[in-house]
Amino acid sequence: MAFSLVEFLGRAAIPAVVLSVFALARRYFPAKPVKELAATLSIKDLDARFVLTQWGVGIAMVLIGWAIAWATHAVLVNLSRFAATLEGPSEFVLLPQTAIWWFLPGFAAVTLAWEITLGVWSSVGDKKEVELYNYWTVTKAGFDSTRILRIMAVVIVLPIAILTGLDIPQHAALRSDEIRARGYGLGGVQLYRYSDARRMTIIRGFRDRNGKMTRRAGVVLDFSDGRRWSSADLGDFEPIVDPKLVSFLQGKVGLQPEYADTESDIPR
Repeated sequence: MAFSLVEFLGRAAIPAVVLSVFALARRYFPAKPVKELAATLSIKDLDARFVLTQWGVGIAMVLIGWAIAWATHAVLVNLSRFAATLEGPSEFVLLPQTAIWWFLPGFAAVTLAWEITLGVWSSVGDKKEVELYNYWTVTKAGFDSTRILRIMAVVIVLPIAILTGLDIPQHAALRSDEIRARGYGLGGVQLYRYSDARRMTIIRGFRDRNGKMTRRAGVVLDFSDGRRWSSADLGDFEPIVDPKLVSFLQGKVGLQPEYADTESDIPR
């Protein structure tokens, strides 16, 4: 019952936060009326004038948003791959989970699509018509949506861009005699020599706080100096380990793999 109540409150909080944001936006960032426009055209007049235009603008925003997301994602993926190539020739390269490269593109698309759409329209169409359309939309919304999106770009998108950028160097390059691993941020490379490996374990995944198992299979290597490396720290969530990776590591470390449910189940 307690769990159901918490879950209900969590879901109810989402619309509450959205409504609160709209209320604050209307109070602190109200739509600025344009006197010369308000004197000549009513909102009803503009409703009729832009009844079809709003669909075209909506479709354009979706297309431009998709282009922003796709281009940003492609740049991040290629930067990640390029960072891994700096380690030199490798037998295997493990990169971060692919899903992390969609956060920045998604937020960038949401916050930038509107103003870019208006900018493109202004460059190929009637600028006064664009200003009139913008006046109509902000008046209908009751707050300056353009300004709100600009603030979101600085307050939300910029920090996400910085945090995502720090993830670009992260990878593990499995070379002929060692593993060269770079973690999150700007830290240096960690070297793990296969000859120092003392245990090889294949894990199924990890458990959350409630003990529920999440499948994220990987290979864990324990080394003589007490350090531990896991292939499950990188890559997507997979139910089984790549057999080629297992065969490669087994040949390098010369150990028979052991098996465990999670990394925490492996004794030190």
